[in-house]
Amino acid sequence: MRITALSISVLSLACALQACGNSANSPRDPAPGAPTFDGPVGEPTDPPATLELGAQPVTTTSPSADEGTPNVQLIDPAGASSTGDDTGQMAGEGAGGGTAACDFASGLNVAWVNFARDVPNPNLTTFKTIFQNTHDAGGRVVRWWFHTNGTVTPGYNPDGTVKLIQQSHIDGVKAILATANSVGVAVNISLWSFDMAQDSAARVAANNKNLLTEDSIRQSYIDNYLTPLVTALKGTPGLYSYEIFNEPEGMSTTGWATQWKVDISYIQKAVNQWAAAIHAADPTVLVSNGSQTMDYRTKYTDGALTAAGGESTGTLDFYQVHFYQSNGQGNNVFANDRSHWGLSDKPLVIGEFSIDGTSPVSGNQSYTYLYEHGYDGAWAWAYTANDKWPSMQAPLQALDSAHSDVANCP
Repeated sequence: MRITALSISVLSLACALQACGNSANSPRDPAPGAPTFDGPVGEPTDPPATLELGAQPVTTTSPSADEGTPNVQLIDPAGASSTGDDTGQMAGEGAGGGTAACDFASGLNVAWVNFARDVPNPNLTTFKTIFQNTHDAGGRVVRWWFHTNGTVTPGYNPDGTVKLIQQSHIDGVKAILATANSVGVAVNISLWSFDMAQDSAARVAANNKNLLTEDSIRQSYIDNYLTPLVTALKGTPGLYSYEIFNEPEGMSTTGWATQWKVDISYIQKAVNQWAAAIHAADPTVLVSNGSQTMDYRTKYTDGALTAAGGESTGTLDFYQVHFYQSNGQGNNVFANDRSHWGLSDKPLVIGEFSIDGTSPVSGNQSYTYLYEHGYDGAWAWAYTANDKWPSMQAPLQALDSAHSDVANCP
């Protein structure tokens, strides 16, 4: 085990045990056992091109068909199950639930199989192949997007409040977590993305904006959806952490959203209050937030979040920041040690990066560099989009070969 100040923190990240390696393949060669998708995988949003804080990024919207949510059984938040999934952990390999900790969370982004529509009916065959390939390369954490742009989940009532959670939504997430746990990996659930303010969310874009800006609507998400979801998933094997937003700065006044923008204080308030709700429903689970660049890192410190939302427990358990070369060298995590960023109070995971954009470090050494320079995790973008699998297979294997302790959690 790597011994650092962060490694002994109670805020250390959770991951699964036991390494399993494959023979390395060229990042551009087909991977053995690569999934056969039933339909086209939704293309991701290109990383916004920003060189400095406040610059106007250029991006494309993520394609997502507007689909209604199936009319199935509703769950009363007061009666939501707290027993979690009844799927047992594999001996020596069970992941998540806040029960295991490791110094370095190694893995990748899915980030979706079916953009915004993985729940309520996930393609478990495809998910299992993704999870298995990740595990076999040495990865232990997979970042997956849930609501994304809000066109399918959580759902809104005519008055704009969030609908009561449906059992099919809980069952869909549980099925994904059980599939991950069955092969020894865990899932970081990214709840929302800046896509909620993009053209792909047009049908519900106004509802999404009210979710951030109106106290009663924001609370209805807590009461009707988030709390019962977290309560139902509490202790579920395969659950690694919750992430409030993917790159929410895109929805801010300095961002690139196409439907609406809000002052970043609304985003901070939502992060604070929803993190507090998650911690209240499951005090053992980890919570984070996926920031676009290091430029925004001070927006999500404990002081900044509690000042915005007023909830003392609404803070992050680990920082998560993304990096692409288009963000500029001032944000380059591959040119600076972890200590450079000044976020010494809790772990720091690099939640998105391109294997082809890690200069001056080679792509195959990207994970190893982040490990050896004090970072606490790395999740490359992305298995199903842009720099697709197996681009991150050899880098994961290189880390596993150099530092096998990554797969051996205490």
